[in-house]
Amino acid sequence: MAKKQTSSMQAMAAKITNVHFLYIAAYMVSIVVFDSWNLLAHEAVVDFWTAAGVMLILNTLLWYLSRYRFTTDTAYRFTILALIVADIIFASFTVYWERGLASSSVILFAVPIVTAAVLRSRNTVLATATLCAAGYSIAAVRYFYQHYGESFRVELYGEIGLYSAVFFILAALVLILIKPADSR
Repeated sequence: MAKKQTSSMQAMAAKITNVHFLYIAAYMVSIVVFDSWNLLAHEAVVDFWTAAGVMLILNTLLWYLSRYRFTTDTAYRFTILALIVADIIFASFTVYWERGLASSSVILFAVPIVTAAVLRSRNTVLATATLCAAGYSIAAVRYFYQHYGESFRVELYGEIGLYSAVFFILAALVLILIKPADSR
């Protein structure tokens, strides 16, 4: 009996979830390092570790789903889309917990944008960049107004504008990379 061929979308979903295991591990290692040097408050360690644990559970479920053979690629597309949404929520909470616009974790929003590129859909990449801009702005504004006086409003809206623009620039660059060779 011949072995069934793995669809390219199934292979992509499996690879994406495998890389996300490394992403989550790197995040967890950073928590351990920062906690070891007492750079994080105990409450922050609990929040970050819980978020990483939830991401690990979700990624494991999506990894398992990507191993199952479906007759269509819809399930694999759903797997990747679910991971993109989870990445955006994860990055948003991390930015919020790291003092909003003062956070050094804004780079985490690059992960869902690059992940969206594997679907080779312009609309998906642009929608992801839009959701990243929304997630970042919500986290930054919420933190700013809950801790009013830690920075200036012009800095808040300047950072939101800058990072939102960078998300769309990253999306545009990714779209150049995924553009089919025959349509140049």
